Amino acid sequence: MTTSTVVAPRRRGAALLLGAQWVRYLSQLAGLVLLARLVGPADAGIVALAGALAGLAAVLGDFGLSMAALRAPTLTAAQRTSLFWANTVIGLVATALVVAVAPAFAAFYDDPRLIPVLAVLAPAFVLRSASAQFRVELNRSGRLGRLAAAELAGDLVGLAAAIVFALLGGGALALASQGGVAALVTLGATVILTPWHPGLPRRGSDMRGLLTFGGHTFLVHALNYVSTNIGTLAVGRVANDRAVGLFSRATQLVNLPIDQLVTPLTRVVVPTLADASDPTPLEDRLAKYQTALSYPVLAYVSLFAVTAEPAIRVVLGAPWAGAAAYVPIFAIGAVFQTLGYPQYWAFVATGRSGLLLWCEATGRILMITLVVALSALGPAGVAVAMSTGQFALWAAAFLVLPRTGVSSVRLLRASLRPVAVFTVGAIVASVVDVSFFTPLDPGLRLLATGGAWAIVVGTLLPLVARRDLRSLWGALRRR
Repeated sequence: MTTSTVVAPRRRGAALLLGAQWVRYLSQLAGLVLLARLVGPADAGIVALAGALAGLAAVLGDFGLSMAALRAPTLTAAQRTSLFWANTVIGLVATALVVAVAPAFAAFYDDPRLIPVLAVLAPAFVLRSASAQFRVELNRSGRLGRLAAAELAGDLVGLAAAIVFALLGGGALALASQGGVAALVTLGATVILTPWHPGLPRRGSDMRGLLTFGGHTFLVHALNYVSTNIGTLAVGRVANDRAVGLFSRATQLVNLPIDQLVTPLTRVVVPTLADASDPTPLEDRLAKYQTALSYPVLAYVSLFAVTAEPAIRVVLGAPWAGAAAYVPIFAIGAVFQTLGYPQYWAFVATGRSGLLLWCEATGRILMITLVVALSALGPAGVAVAMSTGQFALWAAAFLVLPRTGVSSVRLLRASLRPVAVFTVGAIVASVVDVSFFTPLDPGLRLLATGGAWAIVVGTLLPLVARRDLRSLWGALRRR
């Protein structure tokens, strides 16, 4: 019986994966700009509303099995085959459920356009589920360059298809088609690039440990998804399609670089933390990851929070300017979300999925409760509820994390300098913007406010964070 042993990602492969992820981010950002010019906020709102429901099927289709397989020290051939078929069957069920509930969902929001949009979104879930184990195999075997190529190809082809469809007048359906095309291309590419291929389903593989960890992870991801998307659903009940589109776009703009960096970083970090041959203590590695993650993410969040209004007008166009009002609120939540990822990696690396589930349930249920309670205040109230929930998630994990053997205080200290630098930069730039630059043309205002932010941050970094910068530069040179 053959087995697959997890391989800590090689530096070159990890660099390729992270580099390709930034190319994916840039391509998605360019696509977002192009599609915003072709599809208005109202159509985008319909897709966001449908996606808030349909995306739960994506979480169901994985069922936490990808993370369970990724962190397992070894996998037998029978286990790998069973994982593939389990993912695929669950994905089929998820796709069928989305199609089945589409009429009721459309009736609830009194908008029949949701039915065809959900039908176009649905096939992506089974396609992503079917590719999950192939992507895990590429990851576990250290073939991160192939994994990066497959996912990048899917993104680029999906974006191109959506743009062509939008040019032909596809509207909301053009946006909805992007994910399905991307998933189909990624599935085909991973099948071709992965040496392993599944056999027929068979009994006898020991799946208990994988299913237990996967079940806990699924509940965590499900709570995550519901709490993240309950805001869009709540706004859809108290506001029109255009407001939903603006709210959703603000969320997307704040979170896009975070998602694009954290997803591949998790694939690199989790096998590395599971590598027993690495003599570096787990806590030291997590502290370094906390610092490395905080600088680029918090820099973006800080700069975007103070330049959102002119940046959105210049990049997306005047119809989207209303989204800027929500960006500073979401930015606060994004800070705590960023601080929480190393906590998540610690729970996964130590196998404490039960503790992770407890922390997530505490914070997510509070977030959902707040969203429901504050939805009467409109989209701004929902945004405040979601950011407050992100703080609650971080605080719950901060209190429980020491039970894994990792110091919460140590991780917090690793993030204090970037938090301080970029918070001061945002505050000073905001004051300068309101005092002097508000009357300017959007392009000039963007340059002036961004320049003020850059001067403040550029002055503080050498004074406050010289040691961190030296460490990060040394790590980049070694890679």
